Amino acid sequence: MSDSRVVLVDECPDGLVEAVERRGFTTETCEGPDAAFDALDDGVGGVVLCGDVDTEFVSRIRDRVGVVPVFFLVTHGTASAGGSAHGSGAIVVGLPRTKKATAAVAARIERTIEFSRWASSGRDSDSLYRTVVEQSHDAIFIAQDGDFRFWNRRLTELTGRSDDELAETALLDVIHPDDREKVSRISETRRRGGDAPVSYEVRLVDAEGGVRECAANVKDIEYHGSYGVLVSMRDVTEQRATEAQFRGLVELARDLVTLVGTDGRIKYQSPSVTDVLGFEPGELVGRRVADLIHPDDWEHVEAVFDHALQTGADGTEAVRYRHRNAEGSWTWLESVGSNQADTSVGGFVVTSRNVTEQRSYEQRLKRYETIVESIGQGAYVVDESGVVQFINETALSRTTIPMSAFVGRHISALRDAGYLADEYYERAEAALDAILDGESTRERFEIELSLPEKNYVVEFTVSPIVGDDDEVVGAVGISTDVTARKRYEQRLNALHASTRRLTGATNREEVAEIVREAATEVLDYAISGVLLYDESLDALVPTAFTDEAWAVFGDVPPIPRGAGLTWEVFERGEHNLYRDVGSNPRRFVLDAGVKEELIVPIPDHGVFFVASLGDDSLADQRIALAKVLAANTRAVLDRVEREQLLRRRERELASQNEQLESFASVVSHDLKNPLNAAMGYLELAREQYDGDELDRVAAAHDRMAGIVEDVLALARNGQTVEEAERLSLGSVAEAAWTTAASDAPEATLVVDGEISVNAHRGRLRQLLENLFSNAIRHGGDEVTVGVGPLDDRAGFYVEDDGPGIPPDDRPRIFEAGYTTSSEGTGFGLSVVMSVVNAHGWSVWFVESDDGGARFEITTESNR
Repeated sequence: MSDSRVVLVDECPDGLVEAVERRGFTTETCEGPDAAFDALDDGVGGVVLCGDVDTEFVSRIRDRVGVVPVFFLVTHGTASAGGSAHGSGAIVVGLPRTKKATAAVAARIERTIEFSRWASSGRDSDSLYRTVVEQSHDAIFIAQDGDFRFWNRRLTELTGRSDDELAETALLDVIHPDDREKVSRISETRRRGGDAPVSYEVRLVDAEGGVRECAANVKDIEYHGSYGVLVSMRDVTEQRATEAQFRGLVELARDLVTLVGTDGRIKYQSPSVTDVLGFEPGELVGRRVADLIHPDDWEHVEAVFDHALQTGADGTEAVRYRHRNAEGSWTWLESVGSNQADTSVGGFVVTSRNVTEQRSYEQRLKRYETIVESIGQGAYVVDESGVVQFINETALSRTTIPMSAFVGRHISALRDAGYLADEYYERAEAALDAILDGESTRERFEIELSLPEKNYVVEFTVSPIVGDDDEVVGAVGISTDVTARKRYEQRLNALHASTRRLTGATNREEVAEIVREAATEVLDYAISGVLLYDESLDALVPTAFTDEAWAVFGDVPPIPRGAGLTWEVFERGEHNLYRDVGSNPRRFVLDAGVKEELIVPIPDHGVFFVASLGDDSLADQRIALAKVLAANTRAVLDRVEREQLLRRRERELASQNEQLESFASVVSHDLKNPLNAAMGYLELAREQYDGDELDRVAAAHDRMAGIVEDVLALARNGQTVEEAERLSLGSVAEAAWTTAASDAPEATLVVDGEISVNAHRGRLRQLLENLFSNAIRHGGDEVTVGVGPLDDRAGFYVEDDGPGIPPDDRPRIFEAGYTTSSEGTGFGLSVVMSVVNAHGWSVWFVESDDGGARFEITTESNR
């Protein structure tokens, strides 16, 4: 080795330089690491330093000249002599104190440099050197002709011999006597190039006689020009003891334990293979696992185990697959592998169990769970103690609370967590107790859940779960979220209540105010209002807004025709839900911040609106309720308008009646008094003179008296009937006939059937008296007058068999002053018309079957 130079740094132990040079090396001593670094070149075979390990210096050397041995001589106890330091590549050697120890260090330096030179001549020289000299936990040595030529520190530890002792010890001397023949046979076979095992187990005997079980791996090499073997040995003594214990446990295990080598072949299977798969123990040893697993499952199984190999994970996830059994069919197994590829096991320890029945059960359970999930209702299972065992996803979808907050806990946890008030918990507990105690087979109840997101009203139906012994072992509950339904019912009730309030409203403003209140109570919309049409302004006038609406829109003036979205809806007569109101160019109030607005028309009267500051908050069932509210509002406003019109008409009639009464007083005083005086003077004149002229004056007085009476009757009858009662038409007709026919005893009244009318007695009699008198006056003393009900309408008729009325005169018969008789006043039929109008009836004239006059009075609008 004269071509190799050893660099020694600082002062080294006495005699070390001479001991190294006796090994054939040249030496160079440098003061300090920097000087040693400058002395490095390709001729340097190694570097020796005294003191603590300097890993940075080792790295600098490697960067300069590659892998060369770097020795640190340290005081005993400072570091583990002979080991590498912190993975840095430094070789730590105890500081020699004697010549013998110094010679041993020099011998080690020689062997290491010699091995380094040999290793550097092949491929991956750096890796080989690091593995053997610096990193290996195995004992590694090179042997030639039965002697040790190179060894690492681990071999000295394993054999209990020093470097000097190993240098003088033959290989077979450390082999257990019972294994020497096997080792010699394998070695000779290898030398001759025969088929010899690469790996085998062998026992070593240490210096104290202790036996160590080892796993050996042998490789043929050429070492410095001669045949040799590179051997690595791993101490498996403790492992074999553990394996013996493990094997004893495995033999008793019910699960199947399989040892699979890294080549994918079975190396061992526990006796339980017979129970699990039907094979005899050892029958599958040597078989490829891939040939025993169902083709459809192999890709997944392979991926799981490859992942463990590639990542170095200690174990694998549980994997399910089909494994061929002794009958040729498939058995479902669930396996977990323990990655022992980097140990002497050299593969995976796989524990498997038969899950065929469990998988069948799980599939059935999965089908049931699928059914439960698909029903769209919450499902719950509690045991006989009231502890929740299962909740489906539908039930959990109402909240972000994790399943762990419910499953495995008593139902009282809902109350304790504040999700269920005492009232509702007691209701649920009573129903569940009735089921679990066998007192009921079906319980239904409603509760309110106060969850963090919002409150829900839930309807539960609970039924028992019965075990094989017909005993109740739990209960299953199905829940339905009825929050929307209950809220809709509340809104309907509020709508009915608002409708009742609307029926009592007496003016438009009161109606609008009630609708404003209903917007909150019925529709739950804070921003709402009513705009009513004002004909005098030809505008929609804000009449009643909620406080929130006033705050959003401010003081809104009357909206003129054609302006804004409200007029668009009012004129079209159809509701509209406006999205993104802020960007609508037709909006009337700018920058109100409203996102959506629903406007519903109240035909002929105005519009009703609700608005929202957020998106997508109006499109629900409340739109239908808003339309109903608007329809109710229209009906009430129609009624209010009619009633106001009627009250106005009544006030006008009252004023007219007052005027007529005043007129009647004037007539009574200013006409009757002079007429009475004239009649008195006529009587005085008769005492002095009796001639035809006075008879004509008396007739004129009588005619004037009749006219006065008819005019007073018209004036005092008024235009409405205040007090009406149910009367028999026949009896009133008999009474009227007595008066009207007093001077015509030959005239006849015929009443046909029974008929009742709702009328004022005096006014009805007045009507009949005028019709009867009119018939006698025009038909003569022998006229026949008939009274009876109409056939096709509600009402009655009065007809006679007299001469009738000429067609040309019929349009004028109800005019005041019209008459065809010299004895008539012309006011009789006017009085009839006034009575008909006062009752709200109608009267028509037709010709009777006998050619006389027939008056038909209909009473459909009878008040």
